[in-house]
Amino acid sequence: MLRHPVLRMIALSTGVANFFSAMLMSVQTVFLVRVLELPAGVMGLMLSASAVGGLAGAVCAGAIARAVGQARVIWLSTLVTGPFALLWPLAGPGLAGAWFAVASATVFFGAVVYNVAQVSFRQLLCPDELLGRMNATLRFMVWGTMPLGALAGGAVAGAAGPRAAVWVCAAGFLLVPLPLLLSPLRGLRDLPAPQSERTS
Repeated sequence: MLRHPVLRMIALSTGVANFFSAMLMSVQTVFLVRVLELPAGVMGLMLSASAVGGLAGAVCAGAIARAVGQARVIWLSTLVTGPFALLWPLAGPGLAGAWFAVASATVFFGAVVYNVAQVSFRQLLCPDELLGRMNATLRFMVWGTMPLGALAGGAVAGAAGPRAAVWVCAAGFLLVPLPLLLSPLRGLRDLPAPQSERTS
């Protein structure tokens, strides 16, 4: 199934996103405490921003897909929200720390919208008897990048400091939509009809 060009590009984009998400997770607490000098309560609010954004994304995913197209939203969600990652390293002490929360909420809003759309695409594309194999293969590939991202985050932070690691992470999020934009997905508005409907 991964011979399909769109599946390959989805796997590549998701793997890149997970790599840099894990990179952020490995350094964000150190960044918030040592660089932004946030008190514990404020840091908790900052870390919860991504969950709030993700919840909002889950609520809005269906409406957004209907508005812009079920296939188009796969790449559009990452293209629109990814640049907000640049607000992570621009955050500073005091009120400037709010940029970190804005970035987290927006990026993870887009991530959930993207995941709802791309998982739906995968399930429509794949025959029922191959769904388990396809999902297992893709999850191994895209989740396998997360330990590597965490190690990379620690290595960059150790060598150049937490803010440098957050900068690398933010720049990495700009790469996420590129494989999707280079795939046939860019020319589609909606997902294809389920296989049972095409053959009935």
